[in-house]
Formats: sequence, C-alpha cells, structure tokens
Amino acid sequence: MTLRRLQLATSWGPLALIGGSRAGEGTLILLPQLRLALDAGRAHRSLPPMATLCLSHGHLDHTGAFGYWLSQRFLHSMGPATALAPSTIVADLETLVATFARLEGGRPYELRLVSVDEGSVHPLRPDMELGFFRTDHWVPTLGVELIWRKRRLLPELAGQPAGEIVRRRLEGEPVATEERLPLVAYAADTGPGLFARRPDLLAAEVVLLECSFFSPSDRDRAERYGHLHLEDLLAVADRLRCRHLVLLHGSRRERLRDIETVVSRELEPLLPCPVRHLMVDWD
Repeated sequence: MTLRRLQLATSWGPLALIGGSRAGEGTLILLPQLRLALDAGRAHRSLPPMATLCLSHGHLDHTGAFGYWLSQRFLHSMGPATALAPSTIVADLETLVATFARLEGGRPYELRLVSVDEGSVHPLRPDMELGFFRTDHWVPTLGVELIWRKRRLLPELAGQPAGEIVRRRLEGEPVATEERLPLVAYAADTGPGLFARRPDLLAAEVVLLECSFFSPSDRDRAERYGHLHLEDLLAVADRLRCRHLVLLHGSRRERLRDIETVVSRELEPLLPCPVRHLMVDWD
C-alpha cells in the first residue's frame, strides 16, 4: 500500500507528513523527521522506524498495528521506543505487550509505555514537546499538539560578538527568550464539541482534522458516534488560522474521488489556507 505524502511549509521548516486514513479501517500518520507516529491503525513498513508512537484511543482502526510496530522494531534491533497512550487504556496495552512478547518467544520489548491525560506534556527532543488534550469522541480519546520551543536571542544582544554572548550565558545571565509555537494539532477522532472547548487548536500551523461524513443523511450518525461531518467544518471555516488543513478519516460510505470533489467545491472556497488530505483506499 502506498501512503500519501505531504511536504508542508512551516516556520520550523519543511515538514513531511506521510500517512493514510479511513474511518473504521485504519489511521496512520507519520512525521519521519521527528521519528514520530500519530496512531498506528494499519501495518506499513514506514511505521517501525518511528521511535515514538502516540495512541489516541483504543479503537482498532487506531491501534491495530501496535503489535506489528513492537515486533518489527525488535526483529530489526531498532532500539528503545516510547508509546504514549490515554491512562484509560494503558493497563490493557500492558497486557497486550506482555502477550505479544510471550507469543514471540518471551523476550521483552524495549518499550517505555507512558500514561498520559489531558494536560500532560511529554518532551520529544530538546526543542519539541507533545501536549495532550481531550477530544469529543464517544470513548475517551486524546489528541496531541506538537509544540516547537523556539529560542530567540534577546534584542539587546543583537550584534554582540558570539564570545560576549557565551560569556554572559556562562555567568548565568539570560541571553534568550523562549517562544512556544504550536506546529501541529492532531485531533484524532472527535466531534465538533472540541472547537468550542479548544478554539486555540485551530491556530496551529498544521491542523489535522477528521471529516468522516459528507452526506446530509449521515448527520445523525456523525453526532451519535462523535465524528465530524462536513457541515461541522463549514461552520468553523472562518475560525481556522492554520497554514495548512489536512483532512483524515473519511468513511467508506463515500468514494474518495467524491470526497475530493465536495471538499474542493464546498469547503475550500471558505478557507484562508490550503486544504489537503491523507485519506486512502486501504488494500
């Protein structure tokens, strides 16, 4: 299966997104520059190199490749990995990890399984961190923000020799301020209640939103199961402040080419930014 690939301009630099998503079948989003995976709903050879995996909730179209990820990393000696998951499913995941390891011969995986909740923050690397937020799905689900911790030299030190700046820093003087810039917001599975509770998420540079349903006849289905309908996106189009909107999770009730047509005709003209998607027809 060939995943979709996007290269998006951000203030951090070009950001690569690789993935595929279909409601009920699998969502897999990879940020290879950061070795980060957002959900693991389908097995793909691009997944194992990701050293950090965020699982949003327990539905199998978001966790179905968890065991594959563990097994392939073990098989190819890829080293330690970290999985972050809602506290509500961590005990079950621990059982799964032990079962998978036992089935494969009993040797434990090099895995750190981290329990997270709304408001949890996890360092990804010195200049990046992950922040978690509750979404509006019908089971407990966490979305994730990728925050760039950007350091900026104090204005009064502009033009100073590098040696002088180093001297001041070594003597304990502040030489820089830190900005926290939301690069990516991934809302996983969610209904529109998220927009009222966390409108700030719509201002991340890259916003990844599901859009599961498009037909007027599916409006009740979207509300019942905590998913977004096209009408929900149309209602917040004027509040989006992102540089890129990426759509996910389209239902198989709609053909992919029909989804692309309706998004181009009805949603795109209302947006202040480009809209792309990572929806695929999984084999």
